Amino acid sequence: MKMIKNLRYLMPALALLVASCEKDDDSSSSGSSSAKYVVSLRTQATVDETADYMLMSNDLMSGEITAEGQGVEQLGWTFGGTFGGTHFSFSTENDECTGYKVKSGALVEQGTYVSRSSVDILAPLDDDYFLTIGAPWGGGSYNCYIDIIDIDGVAISASKDHPLYETYYGGTQLNAWPTGAYLEDDRLFITFYPLNGTTWETPVTDSAFISVFSYPELEYIKTIKDSRTSPIGYYSGQACIIEDESGNHYFLSSSSYLAGYTQATNPSGVLKIDAGAEEFNSSYFFNVENTGYKVMSGVYAGNGKVVARVSSTANEVAANAWGAFSVSTPALYVAVLDLYNETVTIVDDVPAHGGQYQTPYLEEDGKVYISVNNGTEAYVYQVDASTATATQGAKIIGNELQMISAN
Repeated sequence: MKMIKNLRYLMPALALLVASCEKDDDSSSSGSSSAKYVVSLRTQATVDETADYMLMSNDLMSGEITAEGQGVEQLGWTFGGTFGGTHFSFSTENDECTGYKVKSGALVEQGTYVSRSSVDILAPLDDDYFLTIGAPWGGGSYNCYIDIIDIDGVAISASKDHPLYETYYGGTQLNAWPTGAYLEDDRLFITFYPLNGTTWETPVTDSAFISVFSYPELEYIKTIKDSRTSPIGYYSGQACIIEDESGNHYFLSSSSYLAGYTQATNPSGVLKIDAGAEEFNSSYFFNVENTGYKVMSGVYAGNGKVVARVSSTANEVAANAWGAFSVSTPALYVAVLDLYNETVTIVDDVPAHGGQYQTPYLEEDGKVYISVNNGTEAYVYQVDASTATATQGAKIIGNELQMISAN
């Protein structure tokens, strides 16, 4: 079983998620008398070799981020997420999730629970709950495992097993693989892409898709499409949904071999759903590919600006399939996308670098912190979206940061 599960995360891979269950004898690890940040450090690039750690840090911009003499070692390949002040570590080894809080200068374990499946995306809902979705892998079942997680209780509060969408290609039913989600009022919007779960081929790339569910009932309502670009997001829960100050939502479509797609039908770009609406805005489409780049993932930094990872259209060849996940292949650049003026500005201060599974971003006061591995060494960079400049920060003693969270 272990070999099969690890295979899922090697070709390509991920499974984030979630959570915890109260324990009387908390385990803890100190590394700082106080902690402004909590990060998840991956020491090696491969599943079988890495040791992952949850660490505290007061400073992302100087010194080193290292697990030497500090931190809590995690089980196998892990991914992180922070909800309601609790920092969660999601193990791909056994689908367990452990939650931590910083108390008296230590990371204190709040508990652990086992998810119903390997989890592929997570998303905030409110102060008390967050969402996890596990995708079906292989053939046979096309249900996604949709779970609502109680943050304080560290437990599944509600569940639904349901396909995100049913589509066929050449007589074969495809999986609908989740890439992101957001909640607006009583509607849950879930982005996905059609995928052959056995071959990993993506034969349907002529539209972007979002399925809409009721909340909290989790009843399927409808699926909306837009043929101006390709599916939104890509494998491993990449940041692909942007919300601005007005409550409008923007969606990033890579349409890229680097993101694991086996064909690129439509241009990479950005779509929009206006605040309170349930359909794409037909008058808005930001064609990113016209600028010579494809947008991979990003985070909102305010005033219509997005700090994003992009790739050059010159790298768009089938030989670079899954290149956005390889730290050893410097195929990505950092850019500032202006959603309102539809421009792309490359941040020259950040070197070309490799990609990650579940690429983390931390936005804080208009600055965005990112983990960058140029193939030789890794650093934190702080990106200023207002000036499209960046400053190199702390050196990462390891492969990458898998989570960067404010405490």
